Amino acid sequence: MAYSDYGGYAYRNGERVEDRSDCTITPEGDTFGTPGMWPGFTKALIFGIESSATDWPDGHAVLGDGPIFLVLYKQTQFHIHRGFIEVDPVALLHPASQDIGAVRTFTAKDGAVSIYIDTDYFCDTEEPCRFLVDGCLIEIWWTQEDNFYQYARLTQPDGTVWTGWSGYGVGAGFEDGDYGYSNAAREEMLKQLLVT
Repeated sequence: MAYSDYGGYAYRNGERVEDRSDCTITPEGDTFGTPGMWPGFTKALIFGIESSATDWPDGHAVLGDGPIFLVLYKQTQFHIHRGFIEVDPVALLHPASQDIGAVRTFTAKDGAVSIYIDTDYFCDTEEPCRFLVDGCLIEIWWTQEDNFYQYARLTQPDGTVWTGWSGYGVGAGFEDGDYGYSNAAREEMLKQLLVT
């Protein structure tokens, strides 16, 4: 059984890449992790939690050949890395996504202001959030089906297409369907979203 209650799958040009589920990518291009095990736990075991490895791309589905990586984590969290540096997704938003008002501002009680992407907006509208980064087009959909899920496509400048999804009770380590959610249903939804 998986260490975490979340998981995902990654595909390169339509073929599943098993070692990109619940994995960490090192600067040497190696992948560490075990599908079905929380990737942060793997990093802590292998490198120690205080290691610089904590900045390396890791998640339930890690898409991209590099230097651009898209990391899907749990149901709504994602990270975009340029090499091994995480970048601010708000700064990378495709103008079409910015124009629709998907960026929100939150002011904390102490006056600190944070700017974020409203994933609920995209779940409600069923439109993808798009990013342009170094010639890569990244598209992310958030859905509410039998649970909340996120789906993504990363199209590289060379034409390589990475796709993937992540969520609760699905993905690597959850093939038996014990949580009541279906990997096959996630794969079918991914196919439907990619043709829209």
